[in-house]
Amino acid sequence: MPSGYACAMQSKSVALALAILVFSLAVVFGRMGYAAYEKRSQQHKVAALVGDTTTRLREAFGGKPTLEIVGALDANLQAAKAPRDPELADAAEHYILGAREVARRLVTARALEREAAASRQALSGHMARAGHRNDAWLRDAVALKRRVEAQHQDLGVTLGALDRLLDTFPESEKLLQPRVDPALLLEMSFVAAARKQLKEEGYRAHDELLKVRRFVP
Repeated sequence: MPSGYACAMQSKSVALALAILVFSLAVVFGRMGYAAYEKRSQQHKVAALVGDTTTRLREAFGGKPTLEIVGALDANLQAAKAPRDPELADAAEHYILGAREVARRLVTARALEREAAASRQALSGHMARAGHRNDAWLRDAVALKRRVEAQHQDLGVTLGALDRLLDTFPESEKLLQPRVDPALLLEMSFVAAARKQLKEEGYRAHDELLKVRRFVP
């Protein structure tokens, strides 16, 4: 029969083992709880970045697109990290990347539209002075017309690239739809309206170019 000392030591050993077990379980569950908290936090952060991206893309189409908007979208792209939920992060990055490229080309298109309008005005002014026609006048007229032609070609290429980007943009939304609030995503009706607007701008630019071509053969 074990002595009292042996019983006491045995009881202490059992108590110590139980304490170690309880502590280990606390650490494990604590880590699991923190991991779950960290995952939720990352998911909320990524969802907020998606919502901000949508807002900025609407701003780019609704007003004057700027390089600041492009920079903000690039910052969103860099921040859209979720190590605890890589699938969500990948989907968000795809969405934000598409939005950034749309905004970037929209900035370029607006700049080309302004430049083309200024060049057309310069050519019109030059042609209004046709009474002073000479070799130098003709050379300047040809040079101005070539500049207008080149700018309209660049504008057409940019508007075409924008249309293709918007055509594929809904694909990036499909990856996010099961994961975030749909209100955070760009409506398909908005995308369709944007594509229609770009097509109309392309038609107007082509009409303006046809007018210019009547000036100089």
